[in-house]
Amino acid sequence: MTRVIGIDAGGTKIQGLVLDMEKNILFQSLSGHGNPSVSFDEALSNLSSVVQQCLDQPSSDSVSHIVIGMAGGGSGNLSQRIKSELNRMTSMPIVLLNDATLAYFSLIGNQNGVLTIAGTGSICYGRNGKREETTGGWGHLIGDEGSAYHLAIEASRQIAREMDQGLSLSPLSRSLLNEMNASDARGLKGFIYSSTKGEMAQLAKVIHREAETGDESALHLLKTAGEQLASQTLALIEKLQIDTKPVIAMKGSVLEHNPVVQSVFKETISTHFSESTYIIDSTSPATGAVDIVEAIQEGRMTGE
Repeated sequence: MTRVIGIDAGGTKIQGLVLDMEKNILFQSLSGHGNPSVSFDEALSNLSSVVQQCLDQPSSDSVSHIVIGMAGGGSGNLSQRIKSELNRMTSMPIVLLNDATLAYFSLIGNQNGVLTIAGTGSICYGRNGKREETTGGWGHLIGDEGSAYHLAIEASRQIAREMDQGLSLSPLSRSLLNEMNASDARGLKGFIYSSTKGEMAQLAKVIHREAETGDESALHLLKTAGEQLASQTLALIEKLQIDTKPVIAMKGSVLEHNPVVQSVFKETISTHFSESTYIIDSTSPATGAVDIVEAIQEGRMTGE
């Protein structure tokens, strides 16, 4: 029986699965972050560990492909370096894709539609026939609007403005500083500039918690995130020339688990499309490896 190794290399963790073609999980391996643009050596070490653990399992004897979804995967020098290093470990075909592509296939499969991811970072990916496009996905330095990281940075900017203007700190700002174990500007800067992308993104949980108490600043940040994600999604739908009833999948902690962001996201989409189909599923993105291998075998995708 043909099997596949699917690996979701995210900004917070890497999940590797050995799967049969019915998407039954035969083995799972977890490790730290898998974003090479944040730390190439660390991401490669984590990824190599997961790949090796999957290969070492008896269930991997019939594996035909290793499919990896990684931020920035599928293009660029970093991806080629990753692939070259992994080729030292195995002669098995390795398909390296953007993490959004892998997640898309896990949720939408071979239908036309778009996927919006808002977790640590954010990106939109979609397909219409043989055409594929993305919006967002620019990374935390120049993009990632609507993501947990971006929410944390926007909230931190608010704290900085309050301090610069000599204002009393808002309840949200006090809660965030408490989470950072900071009490002044020096502590704020110390936390921000010494924290990883994932550690910064964790502050979004504080914003979510304060919003649940009715904090206006927190609610404003979350509503803005919903609008930003909807704007990226609508831009992608237009690029793909999907005219009616778009299929829209949502993935990532911000969109899946935050009702304010999700509600504003859907409301903004509805002003342009009165009928849309939304997909929210906790299915691991790594399971999309099965659909991708099937598409390669049927000639609908290349394995390059």
